[in-house]
Amino acid sequence: MADRDTLCGWGDSRKIAYFVENHQVIVPRRSEQLTMVADLLPWSGERAISVLDLGAGFGALAEIVLHRFPHAAVTCVDGSTVSVELARQRLAKYGAKVRIFQRDLADAAWREGIGGPFDCAVSALAIHHLGDARKLALYREVYELLAGAGIFLNDEIVALPAALKECCETLGLRVIQEQERAQRKRERTIAEIQREIREQMGLGAEAHQSSIAPLRDQLRWLDEAGFKSVDCYWKYLDFAIFGGVKN
Repeated sequence: MADRDTLCGWGDSRKIAYFVENHQVIVPRRSEQLTMVADLLPWSGERAISVLDLGAGFGALAEIVLHRFPHAAVTCVDGSTVSVELARQRLAKYGAKVRIFQRDLADAAWREGIGGPFDCAVSALAIHHLGDARKLALYREVYELLAGAGIFLNDEIVALPAALKECCETLGLRVIQEQERAQRKRERTIAEIQREIREQMGLGAEAHQSSIAPLRDQLRWLDEAGFKSVDCYWKYLDFAIFGGVKN
């Protein structure tokens, strides 16, 4: 039997290419989410902070952080060969300010040679691919890598409560429809948009092994990992930015 795909399809170059081209459309309030992560980092823009970007993908969040903090040093970690190469290309202009490691966050060995301590750790739409026990373990590993006043912010998909799940999913698709209309001057039905996203992203397929957890569980795991001031700092439907500080 084949080994489990711990990257949940993110080694597929076609899936990655689709997401890179369409992420600003198919993720509700994508720009707002990534900008908010940078906004929540509590330092002056002139501060030379050290940043750990977990599941960095093609470098979208890292680039926003570097724009906000031009003296920052960012360490990117991602398990996908394709994404790592795209991140290298996207972030090459920042030179030695950026280090990129191909590491699978499903394996605790991802930390080897990463360095630290880091002033902050960030992540965007990546950690939900891990099983729940591994999420908690990863939060503990991140805690250990942070400096004394370090902060962790996770921009993530969270599970919706059953009573309003269908309603929230429909609202999210309407936002995607509006984003497509505004950015591409294209008009499609929600059913057409939903069908394309499912086909291109593999959502709903048996091979899709994401384990999307409720927000309340995520906050509890951060508490258990040792973080203080744990809270959700931004939320829209099934997207949330949550985290905490080390001390």
